[in-house]
Parts: sequence; structure tokens; C-alpha cells
Amino acid sequence: MLTKNLMALSNSLGTYAMWISAALLCYIVIHINIEIFFRTFLDTSTFSMDEFVGYAIGAMTFLSLSHTFQNRKHIRVSILQSVIRGRVAIFVELICIACTFGITLFLARFIFRTLSRDFNRGTVSPTLTETPIWLIDGAIFVGLVLFLLQLFTIALCIIVHGIPDERLKRD
Repeated sequence: MLTKNLMALSNSLGTYAMWISAALLCYIVIHINIEIFFRTFLDTSTFSMDEFVGYAIGAMTFLSLSHTFQNRKHIRVSILQSVIRGRVAIFVELICIACTFGITLFLARFIFRTLSRDFNRGTVSPTLTETPIWLIDGAIFVGLVLFLLQLFTIALCIIVHGIPDERLKRD
């Protein structure tokens, strides 16, 4: 019951984050087209395209991690999984998830420290728009936390239910 509820929560949060990523992709396309129009026909610029598109790409990348992992659309080397089965497969899968969790937790801790520092100092970008830097730090941190939740949920489901056969066949 706990794993089912936790999986539902993790999946829905990951899906919401993916929709935000999709909206950011639409924003990127629109902003680039506006910039092209301004430069071509009006001989001016928004003076923010490269900065905002860069922020959107960063946010998009990290916000999509949870959903990508949930649907197993990430890049994965699964040579061992075609050979091993049973408890050994579960052990290997859990070791891989634990290593990924540790690295992601380290990165999330670092990003949180940066986020806190930028927020407390009121750090802004050194551009005309003076965008608060903590906004992109926050989006990256949220994406990492959602990914950590997804990793934890998948590990818990593997411990309780094992590795489903359809997951092994899809890889």
C-alpha cells in the first residue's frame, strides 16, 4: 500500500514536472522566433534571448529527470541485465540505484547550498534583465529532489516486488 501511494505521488509529481519542461520547450521556440523576427524586420533585439533560453534549457533538463527515469527512457547500459536473473538482478539494480542516489544527493546538496546563498544575497545575473539567479537554482534543485524521490520509490518497489519481467524485456 505504501509503495503504491508513494509510486503514485512520485509519478504524478514527475509528470507535472515534465509538463513544465514541455511548456519551457514551447517558450524557447517562441522566444527564439520572436528574436529572429525582431532582428530581421525591426533591427532590434529582446536582449535576453540567450540568457532566458539557457535558463529554460537548464530547468527543462533537470525537471525532466524524474519522468524520464520513471518511464525508463534514460540512457542505460543493460548488458548485465540480459544475463543475470533473480536475486542477483535485484542486487545489481539496487546497487546501481544506490550509486545514482548518492551522486544525485551530493549534487542536490551542492545546488541547495548555492540556492540558499544566491537567495540570501539577492544575487542577480550580470545582464540587462538582472534575473534573480536563485530562480534557476530552484528549478534545478526541484528537479533533483523529484529525481531522488523517483529513485527511492523505484528502489522500494524493487525491494518489495522485485524487478518486473516487463521492465527487463523493455531494456
